[in-house]
Amino acid sequence: MNPAASAPSSFEFGSCRVLLQRRELLCEGQPVALGGRAFDILIALIDGRGSVVTKDELMRLAWPGRIVEENTLEAQVSALRRALGEDRNLIRTIAGRGYQFVGEISDGARVATAVASNGHLPVSLTPLIGREAALREIVELAATHRLITLVGTGGVGKTRLALEAARRLAPLFPDGVSLAELGPLGAPEFVPPAVAQALGFPQGAGTPSLDRIASAISTRRMLLVLDNCEHLVEAAAQIVEKLLHAGAFASVIATSREALKADGEYVYRVASLDVPAEENQNVADVLRHGALQLFDARASSVAGAGRSEDPRVVALKARICRQLDGIPLAIELAAARVRVFGIEGVAERIDDRFNLLTNGARTALPRQKTLRATLDWSYELLSVPEREVLGRLSVFAGPFSIDSATAVASSAEIPTDAVVDCLAQLVEKSLVSVDVAAAMQYRLLETTQVYAREKMAASGVLREYAHRHAQYHCELLTRAELEWETRPTVEWIAVYGRHLEDLRAAINWSFSPEGSPALGVALTTSAVPLWLHLALLEECLARVDEAITHLNRERIVDDRSHMRLYAAKGASLLYQGVGLETGAAFQRALEFAERLGEAEYQLRAIWGLWCVSYLTGRYEASLSLARRFSELSAPLPHQADRLIGERMAGMSLLCLGRLADARDGLERMVGRYAAPVYRSHLIRFIYEQKMIAQNSLAHTLWLQGFADQAMRVVQQATEGARAIDHPPSVCYVLTEGACAIALLTGGVAALAEPAASAIDATRRHGVSTWKARGRMWRGLLLLSQGDTEAYARELRPAFDEIGEALFVLHYTGYVSAACMELGLQGCVAEAFELIEAAIGRARQAGDRCSVAELLRVKGELLDREPASKDLAEAQFIEAVKASRQQDSLAWKLRCATSLARAWLQQGRRVEACELLAPVYAQFTEGFDTADLQQARALLGSMR
Repeated sequence: MNPAASAPSSFEFGSCRVLLQRRELLCEGQPVALGGRAFDILIALIDGRGSVVTKDELMRLAWPGRIVEENTLEAQVSALRRALGEDRNLIRTIAGRGYQFVGEISDGARVATAVASNGHLPVSLTPLIGREAALREIVELAATHRLITLVGTGGVGKTRLALEAARRLAPLFPDGVSLAELGPLGAPEFVPPAVAQALGFPQGAGTPSLDRIASAISTRRMLLVLDNCEHLVEAAAQIVEKLLHAGAFASVIATSREALKADGEYVYRVASLDVPAEENQNVADVLRHGALQLFDARASSVAGAGRSEDPRVVALKARICRQLDGIPLAIELAAARVRVFGIEGVAERIDDRFNLLTNGARTALPRQKTLRATLDWSYELLSVPEREVLGRLSVFAGPFSIDSATAVASSAEIPTDAVVDCLAQLVEKSLVSVDVAAAMQYRLLETTQVYAREKMAASGVLREYAHRHAQYHCELLTRAELEWETRPTVEWIAVYGRHLEDLRAAINWSFSPEGSPALGVALTTSAVPLWLHLALLEECLARVDEAITHLNRERIVDDRSHMRLYAAKGASLLYQGVGLETGAAFQRALEFAERLGEAEYQLRAIWGLWCVSYLTGRYEASLSLARRFSELSAPLPHQADRLIGERMAGMSLLCLGRLADARDGLERMVGRYAAPVYRSHLIRFIYEQKMIAQNSLAHTLWLQGFADQAMRVVQQATEGARAIDHPPSVCYVLTEGACAIALLTGGVAALAEPAASAIDATRRHGVSTWKARGRMWRGLLLLSQGDTEAYARELRPAFDEIGEALFVLHYTGYVSAACMELGLQGCVAEAFELIEAAIGRARQAGDRCSVAELLRVKGELLDREPASKDLAEAQFIEAVKASRQQDSLAWKLRCATSLARAWLQQGRRVEACELLAPVYAQFTEGFDTADLQQARALLGSMR
């Protein structure tokens, strides 16, 4: 479509204008009905340039090869004069000879063509929203393609987009832009008359043949919009090919729910309006999406509802648009119902969309007045097998492959090959979408899916195919569980992760009244590896509880299912806390595993019990469990398991203050451990094990006085976690490693970058306790910036969510810093409450490594208050004594620095120097860290 811009052949006389190539007569700018022979006679008289044109010449021209009477010619001339109106006298009768045109003729090439060019297009009453990019693409395509077919599902806005594109292209088509609406036509034979009328052939002159239509436009530079072709697709394709082959200048934009498959056709798939992702909570960004813009515009104009930026209202609108698949017609119908039901009411009723979304524009075609009518139109155009396959495919909730489709939808009457053929036709007819980039995955829009499921339910076969769908996914996930031992993890996730939506749908159906609970249990146990791999632990917990409840309620004896379900429940509960229920779940899993002799699940259960003991401060018990884990894994073929036992023991020893032993075990694990390439070990123990060991090793090194090494190790752990892109591991390393070590080495001032990363990672993670850890670090930063409300708003709720895990050794530095900042901001009572809780927990748990630091911080708080300043020195002395009982050089330095500062203020310079200098002298690295800089400055002030 790249026509030249030369003007058409046209003439003007009086108040009339003749467009030769369009064979059109305009009087005072309006088209005048004129028969083909009368038009030929008019052109012959004008061509005479004032000369007399005989009757014989006119009859030969108008009726070539035929014998007609003069009265027939006279009748045509009379019709021509009537058409000319006030200019009828410009045709004179010359008695006995013929007729003469006596008007003054002027060249019409200079007359502007803009009005004529799109005068046949309906006026747009509302702006087109959310389609600017598509419009640009279509206009650009028009430069190289003479036939563009806009293809898409019903209600997606093909017609509106085609008309707007035609308006933008109008200046390139000086012979005009015309619209032929095929929607109201009921049979193929009506297509040529509709196209002829759109192109300017007058009504009442007989139906012109395709050849005549093609010949008439062969030299015209014009654009034809052929709308709603899907029910007459063959006839539309035939006439389009005829028109385009007749000349090199005409172009066509067609709209259809399937391609015309005509010669030279470019198929442009019209997508739904873009909708925001469910996790997108940014109000401004959500409102920028085309679907939301359209909803707001129509709700405002139809329902009088203003554009709200209330996050709750915006979230409701976004949900409505998502559930309607971004289809403009559906969104406009929903917006119109806001006036009746309000935003909340529409959102509540959207599942009943076919009854809700009615009452479209009175001027719309019947099939565009309700959402159901739009789909009825498409459905009626399908063959019986296509309808049946569409219904069967509606049981899929998410994307599916050809293999999945044939496995679920094939039957004796519709075999596999026929299902494939029907699927191809459904794609062609815009009822199934395809994502070529995602390994040819197919999908039904939610609205189409709901409609097709209703058809299945009405025919009484929905349960049969829902059961087949659930059974298929149970078998698929059973195969997945077997393959996680042998298939690379990344590949495994890519293959099976895409089935998540259908897994959810299958389990929902299985536990529904018409479902199969036994199949639901099997699905749940098979799906655990997928949930744990994707870190969907809260979802896993809910599904596992549902399955366990069914087994217990029905008193079903199934030790293997119980074992797997309780192990999964324990792993999921670890994210929500370490209460009695967590330990009980792992204990039950261990009992079933021992009964079955399942070493793998014994390891998982012992690991879980170790986690519970470690996080609740029972370090001696955790050390025993770590050794039990190592003993059980010793005869097993996987060296990685034996090294995991070393990591568990190392972390327990660290909290017991046995730093040298802890370091030996952790370094051995880090140095020898290689994550199995063909074993999805993240399923078994939630985190990437080497990174956890590196995290604990970094803390051990820092406590021993090797801050530089600690920073390097935690950096390696952070890089490793990000490289595998495993959300739980990333959150763990950032919150308990990167942030904690940054705080220990550089103070709150060093937290900005790692805390920002941790906050971002935990915000994107779906688990509440990780979100709480993100809030914990954010709250500390805000508190250090003078936000005294941050404690009540951020810290206290986060502490309540985290529970006892706040007081593990990895967070001792955090608790210290939080208490110091609370004291600085005047929140003294809150600071004392937190430090007393930490000291009490450390003493109860036997955390010998943390006690010294916590006692020191209590002394600092006492020292800042005039009423308790005299008690600070005794507290510092107790802290120093506690630090000397352990190998932690880092805590010794802090405790010595605090007591030395207090003595220096009392004038006891020599004692202060004798206390601090020997401790400082033991360091061989980390001299740029905050603690060593403070100690060095304090020693300098003593000289």
